[in-house]
Amino acid sequence: MKSEMMGAGAMDVAEPLPQERSASQTGVRILSNFHLFFLASLAFILPNAIFATALRPLPAALVLVGCAGAAVILFRARQASRLLSAPVELGRLTLCLGFGVALCLLGGEGHFFYATRDWLIRDAVLHDLVTNGLTVLYRYEGQDYLLRAPLGMYMIPAMIGRFHGLYAGHLALLAQNSLILGTIAYFTSLLANVRTAPMLLLFMGFSGLDIVPILVAEAIEMSKGGDFMPFAHIEWWGEYYSSIRLQYSSHVTQLFWVPNHMAPGWWFALLALLYARGEMQMPAMLVSCAAMLMWSPLAMMGAAPFVAFFALQLLPRGLFARETILAAAVGLCFLPIALYLTMDAGAVPHEWLVLRDSFAFRYVLFILIEIPQAAVVLYAWNKVEPSDRKILILALALLLVIPVYSVGVSNDFVMRVSIPAMFLLAFNFARIAVLTPRDNGTFATIISVIVIISAATPLLEIKQAFKERYAISDCNMLTSWHKGDISALPTNYWARVEKTPGWLMSTGSAPAPFTLEERMCWPDHPYFDGDRK
Repeated sequence: MKSEMMGAGAMDVAEPLPQERSASQTGVRILSNFHLFFLASLAFILPNAIFATALRPLPAALVLVGCAGAAVILFRARQASRLLSAPVELGRLTLCLGFGVALCLLGGEGHFFYATRDWLIRDAVLHDLVTNGLTVLYRYEGQDYLLRAPLGMYMIPAMIGRFHGLYAGHLALLAQNSLILGTIAYFTSLLANVRTAPMLLLFMGFSGLDIVPILVAEAIEMSKGGDFMPFAHIEWWGEYYSSIRLQYSSHVTQLFWVPNHMAPGWWFALLALLYARGEMQMPAMLVSCAAMLMWSPLAMMGAAPFVAFFALQLLPRGLFARETILAAAVGLCFLPIALYLTMDAGAVPHEWLVLRDSFAFRYVLFILIEIPQAAVVLYAWNKVEPSDRKILILALALLLVIPVYSVGVSNDFVMRVSIPAMFLLAFNFARIAVLTPRDNGTFATIISVIVIISAATPLLEIKQAFKERYAISDCNMLTSWHKGDISALPTNYWARVEKTPGWLMSTGSAPAPFTLEERMCWPDHPYFDGDRK
């Protein structure tokens, strides 16, 4: 039965793993890779249990059963994995955790460095959860709204903030995300089995060639006698060429702007690699996806095709094994979370971009600029681990299909659903780049050119981190949103109260709704002028 439950790449893990060394080389055996894996997994499971306290008794009990079941299934994952059972490599772990802390700090978490504009809203959401608990209401223009969003990233920090204050909540958020990113970096380097430092640098520096269409657009305008054009963000280069909004965010952009989507998307991609190499079982995949909905339903939409592919591989008998059916039942226990996330979701803008007149040109240009690394990976196919090839093919296929649809004002669908597939492409490209000798050959030169040109995007993001920092705000989300662009309601952050099912949540005993405040939110913000309203 166990053999049926293993991933398709189980037979590919025959040679001793690099981490299977003596305790003197790797550290104390009492701390294994599994302990780190399970701790990071709990960061995705516990938010569901915390949020369950805001639900009615029956759905709350269902979610809590799901959390307990998911923890048990993931706890048993060590039994089938040599990698997870191996002792942790303390030197590698220290490097990766330091890497995670440094990047999260540069991303603006804790406001030790400049925080991107998205944090103006995220700070407000954390404030509202710390101040009013898990049932947060807003009153705007006579209408009451409930905070309805993927709140997984905020749950543990908000709980700590409830007891120790808002600043403690921000520090907890920094610690949580640093742990997750450091753990992802650790397992990424283990699975790559190449030199750690260059692998991580190439992986985190993964980006499209965004600077190229920017420079072309500037050259066109200046040849017409125009001035140098400002772009809101380098990755929105496509707005010069058409009205269709498309973006495959670079890895640094994901971390600095949307860690709530990045973390579950990357964690799932790691699980997919572990599964393909026979280090993970189907039950763990199922319960992990269900638990991470609370962090990012869009990232889990990008995970769904991989889960479906793994399920097809188990046909006919393995898919209906007792352990898989039990895991599916545990996953269904998270349905109340899914229903909460989809309340009043019809108000979110959505459309089929493929029906737009200018889509064909925009699509071809987008693919050529955003994922040229795919050509490198296909050319060096023999350097891709045999166990990884099927999921990499699926990842590339998804990256070709995802741009046909749009959800959200800024097309969050394309940016976030692509995260797991982009991780797998970045992992393989970075690994091939490290394995390729720097011999001045044509292939090595092509890799170097792609790496150098694509580095513009992450470097510009990091440069922005050194702008003048500003203090954490204690304004509510409604006020923070209203000081920015109010042309569209924040439908991805709230739902009308009347759309809330009475059997799922009760809003009657919630604290008084937040309303618009007439005060300063960011008096020391160096650039944002919305606070003048």
